Amino acid sequence: MFKRPWIVAALATAFAGAVAWACGPMFPNQLLDHRDATLKAVPQNSFAFEAMHLLPATDALATDRSSPRDDVAVATGEDAAAAALGVTAAQLARINTLKALDDSDAAYAQGGDLPEDLRAYTAGAVDMAKDQQDKAAARFEQVLAMPAEQAKLRSVWAAYMLGVVHAARVHASTSDADAFQRERGAAAKAFQLARARAVEGASDTQGLAIASFGEEARLYLYGHGKQCSWRDLYAVATDDAGDGDSDSHNLGFDGTCGDGIASADFKRTITLYAAQAGHQSDSGVQSLVAIADFVMRHPTRVDELIDSPVPQRLLVAYALARIDGASSDSAAGTTTRKVDARLTALVQAIVKRGTDQVAGADRLASLAYEVGDYALAAQLAGKSSGPLAEWVRAKIALQKGDLAAAHAAYAAAAKAFPKEGDAQAAIEPSNVHLITGEQGVLALARGEYVEAMGHLYDAALAVGGDGNDDDEDDAGIGYGNDAFYVAERVLTVDELKHFVDMRSPASPVPAKANEVDGYGRVQFPLADDLRWLLARRLMRTGRYEEAQVYFPADDDPRVAIADEDGKSRPANLRSKASTYAKALHESEHAWTDIGKAQALYAAASIAREDGMEILGFEQNPDFRDNGGSFQGGSGQDRESMKQAFVTEGERQRYSDSEAKPYNRFHYRYVATEEAGRAADLLPPRSQAFAAVLCKAAGWMLEGPPDYEDHYQYYGDPAPSQPSERMRRATAIYQRYVKQGPYVEWAEDFGRHCQAPDFDRARALKRSQQVARLKHAVHRYFHYGLGAFVLVLAGLATGLVYRRRRPRNGAGDKG
Repeated sequence: MFKRPWIVAALATAFAGAVAWACGPMFPNQLLDHRDATLKAVPQNSFAFEAMHLLPATDALATDRSSPRDDVAVATGEDAAAAALGVTAAQLARINTLKALDDSDAAYAQGGDLPEDLRAYTAGAVDMAKDQQDKAAARFEQVLAMPAEQAKLRSVWAAYMLGVVHAARVHASTSDADAFQRERGAAAKAFQLARARAVEGASDTQGLAIASFGEEARLYLYGHGKQCSWRDLYAVATDDAGDGDSDSHNLGFDGTCGDGIASADFKRTITLYAAQAGHQSDSGVQSLVAIADFVMRHPTRVDELIDSPVPQRLLVAYALARIDGASSDSAAGTTTRKVDARLTALVQAIVKRGTDQVAGADRLASLAYEVGDYALAAQLAGKSSGPLAEWVRAKIALQKGDLAAAHAAYAAAAKAFPKEGDAQAAIEPSNVHLITGEQGVLALARGEYVEAMGHLYDAALAVGGDGNDDDEDDAGIGYGNDAFYVAERVLTVDELKHFVDMRSPASPVPAKANEVDGYGRVQFPLADDLRWLLARRLMRTGRYEEAQVYFPADDDPRVAIADEDGKSRPANLRSKASTYAKALHESEHAWTDIGKAQALYAAASIAREDGMEILGFEQNPDFRDNGGSFQGGSGQDRESMKQAFVTEGERQRYSDSEAKPYNRFHYRYVATEEAGRAADLLPPRSQAFAAVLCKAAGWMLEGPPDYEDHYQYYGDPAPSQPSERMRRATAIYQRYVKQGPYVEWAEDFGRHCQAPDFDRARALKRSQQVARLKHAVHRYFHYGLGAFVLVLAGLATGLVYRRRRPRNGAGDKG
């Protein structure tokens, strides 16, 4: 489990707003939400990873299984149950019959049809069930005395159970020092033998060899004459009651038990549990948690154990992953950072012994960084190599404000990423993703936007699915969300198009969509989602033809739409986007105004019904990534543009790519505006005019659910002004009242609307044109007649004058 500092910072600041979405799905933490905290967070692995790498397995023992029991198998069915116990079904049936007997000698006598080691072990199991441990031990020793080839079925089991018998004797002999040491040595020897036989190839279907590490480790958890339980180690010894006894002891826990464990025994216990954890045992990991927790609460124990490399690395790993390194104190009105004193003490105690005695210098460098000793962190990082050391160097450079040096260190860390399956890996796989993601955050801070996209996209692809790394213990990290923010709001359309063409090929269309996520939604490949995002950006900028190829294919079952009856049908997004583009083109080139209006209304209807899919923003303000169900959860907002590590270039790009208008479900406003332009071209007294405005008002009334409408869920006071959508709905209705005709359905305007009848609007416009012509003729007939008479008179006068004028040369005789 990660201890992520940026989450702590978020709880005190902007992330508090996430409470508003607590009723929805678990939204992942985004690296870009709090960039300063992201880039300066402590480099660390999870405790489980570190515990499993303290002493990586070097033998051929199988990885850990569930709690070992020889009489119960998790598997179902006779054959499967028998296989889980390393025997045949017939042998298992025979074993069960023998174990039902009251006497082990009878069980042994009747078990002649079984292999000899299985026969003797079964008799010993009968003795154990009857609490006759001495006889059982003799049976187990009988198995172990057989040649190895004859004891393959049960030699591991016999050695393990012999260790259990001696461990019980240890518990009973705490008052006799000699007997205690003798039995403890015998028990340890038996558990070691169990592992040796398993390595040699004997049957160990129940994982007893790995379990034996833990059983042997418990032999050394004795203090003050008793074996300390985990509850004893977790208990804190106090005497609040003032009765001279620890309160934890009064509750059944002995908070002082661990104080009596010898340091040498603690070291041996830690080594054994580390070996168990190195075989991928969760039980071993949890045991190390309990021990490290106890030791870190007892400073003297820390000093006694850190001279050994495995305990030292254990405590550093626990301190990094399980102890909050710093807290904030705002009581005085100013926030100060307080470092947990145990962390500082641990660092100082280890360094006091000499930096050349440090086991895992890169881990201690990370812890020194956490406590704020950057000089020591740099010194220790210089003594180590690999991705963790480079990661620490990057953090130190960021503390100094040296982005170039941080960039170089991150690049070096990336080059040193471990190969899959590397038992000596310095960082766990999830940190490979995190470092890659942090490279993206740093690239953004350096103004290298396409490079930032590349890093965040790489991290998202590595995580798989939607690119968001969901964690069982917390919300995980939203690499995919961060990458899509850069794609949608930071890169230019041409930059994104080039990136998609180079990095995000379309996946083949499957015959059927089968894979769904945790919320029942069909999983769409990350690359295809990015292509879809690009398609919508192209549509919003009017590049309709270019957008076509980036939409999902019409027959893609992964983007099907459910009908009211629950049946799915193709979404046909390419066809819808094409129809929308053609309608907008027709709205500009139709011969008549009503033709343009009809085309605009068609485009508006598509924008309203399918706007999320062909025009919507992936994140703020539409949130197509969650189907528009939640107002938030991904991306960035205007407020986050004010934080550190955001360049002026990014702010400008963010502003340039903002939704217009900047409202949730902005495409509904686009549809309403297109409908308003359609109404501008229609006869105001037509049914179509009223119907178009009625539809537009309805689109505003039915949504989106603005923040202002849900203030009561956020604990905020009621807004003093109506929301933008309500203001628009009101303005549309007032326009209808002022200009439109009376219609029967006007009483429920915006809620029940007729479809606009454009043919009637054309007929009305023709009749209006004829009426206007007739009116003009009737009103101006006398003036027109007089003008006509004057024109005729003028023509007549001109003709007479022309006739009377003599021809050229007429009457010239000389």
